[in-house]
Amino acid sequence: MTDTSPTSPGAASTRREHLVAAPERSRVILEAFPDDPGRLARLRGQHVLSIGDYDAPLLRQLMRLAARYEGKELAGEQPMRGRILSSLFMDEPACSGRLSFKSAWLRLGGAVLDAENYARQILSQRYTPEEVAELCNNYSDIAVLRTEDADSFHDMLPRFRVPVINAGDGAGEHPSHAMGDLYTLCKWRPELFGERPPEQGRLTIALLGDPSRTRTLRSFLRLLGRFPQAVERVILYSRVAQGFAPGQREELEQAGIRVDTLAERYPLATDMEIARELVPTLDLIYVHFVQSAQVRRLQIVESLSLLKPEAMVLSPQIPTAEAAHLLNDSAANGYFAQARGAVHVRMALFSAILG
Repeated sequence: MTDTSPTSPGAASTRREHLVAAPERSRVILEAFPDDPGRLARLRGQHVLSIGDYDAPLLRQLMRLAARYEGKELAGEQPMRGRILSSLFMDEPACSGRLSFKSAWLRLGGAVLDAENYARQILSQRYTPEEVAELCNNYSDIAVLRTEDADSFHDMLPRFRVPVINAGDGAGEHPSHAMGDLYTLCKWRPELFGERPPEQGRLTIALLGDPSRTRTLRSFLRLLGRFPQAVERVILYSRVAQGFAPGQREELEQAGIRVDTLAERYPLATDMEIARELVPTLDLIYVHFVQSAQVRRLQIVESLSLLKPEAMVLSPQIPTAEAAHLLNDSAANGYFAQARGAVHVRMALFSAILG
């Protein structure tokens, strides 16, 4: 006899993830960070342009509001009902970030105006950025703007009379992505990001990528500078030509964070020799390779085997399908939680800006 019973969601398989993935972990943020709701009033009606515009107390309150959303404390509330978001992703590559922004907005009860295709048509007809901005000013309450380069972003910005969230200004910054990173870290080790962090247990972080020209890494590094008491050391775990952009390393070191590169620490060692010495000391690996990066299966398998049991991998972009396959079912995998948490952080941002 044929079984015609319906299949339940999630019945096929379960995926291993880092412990930070559990939604109930949002409670640790509420317990660790005292409520200070008046602080979020600073954001009302404001643009979100750089993570450097936010201090630690304000970021803690954003994390707290995001945790309330993830914990369903505010379920059923739809503060954006009757309001419209303009989605302006002006660069060509597909970006999962636009889905995160839209999901956050729709969960708050708002409607989305997908303006990017219309904006490209307007600009292609030799009209000016004023036309694009004026569409958003007249038809929406807030805009999310992403451009291929910083000049385009900053040419358009003065034309807006509604708040704008920077979703990537070329190689500049991606501030709300860094806030999503912070949310994941706070769910994992909230004590390190509180007002009185312990002196022991600070994080050793490896960066795989090029922070001189990667907006997510640039914003992530600026974020770490807001919480230097949480970080013992940052090491650039990539042999890239430039490494840090001017001022990046200095900003971290002035905040009291030790910074190293492979060229400085391991000038003659092979990749596997470095992995065997360095990886067991790491608490967090933040991966963002350029598209041309080559990652061998053996490197990934061995590196995963060397990680501490509680170590975590975060990434806005896994470099290859094989790397993703190996990492997706790892106990170190924190990037699915990172992506989910970004939705709650963006809900908190929207609510604070238009609340």
